[in-house]
Amino acid sequence: MKQIFAFFCLAFALTACNNAETKTAETTTTEAAAAADVNLPYTLTEPYKDWAIGSKENVAAAMAGLKAFVDKDFTALAAATGDSIQLDFDYFQAKLSRDSAMKFFADARNMYNDLVVTMGDYVSVISADKKTEWVTLWYKQSWKDAKGVADSVNVVNDIRMENGKMVQLDEKVSHYQKKK
Repeated sequence: MKQIFAFFCLAFALTACNNAETKTAETTTTEAAAAADVNLPYTLTEPYKDWAIGSKENVAAAMAGLKAFVDKDFTALAAATGDSIQLDFDYFQAKLSRDSAMKFFADARNMYNDLVVTMGDYVSVISADKKTEWVTLWYKQSWKDAKGVADSVNVVNDIRMENGKMVQLDEKVSHYQKKK
């Protein structure tokens, strides 16, 4: 009797799992179809890429690049960077070779003392055709300047990855309001 009861419990559990997976797939398909029917107020310059969650390996590679910058380890940063990298910052855009980018990053890093990154969150997304993958990092960056004055900003980095290397960095910052 106990064996029969255990068998029915197992069969019920497996059926419940299968139904949940089916409902999830159906819900995702239904949501995607509904989203396609939405009248958006803006048109895209390129077709929507039908993004999905990307790889944790690319998240780790992007974070390793950021950590190398914080640690002033430009050999490790170079290893995490492609042959060239497109940099998009506020008031600065350039496509640099790896060597030129390392000089740029070394000069930029010298402006900060006691640099600390507090990671808030991250996501990696990849296009349906698997040709484009981006890693987004949300974090707080804190430091002291040459005079010992502390400051911090919220940062969002969008990093395009190719073959596990950073090839584009689009950085946005939000400064905290100065206390009066």
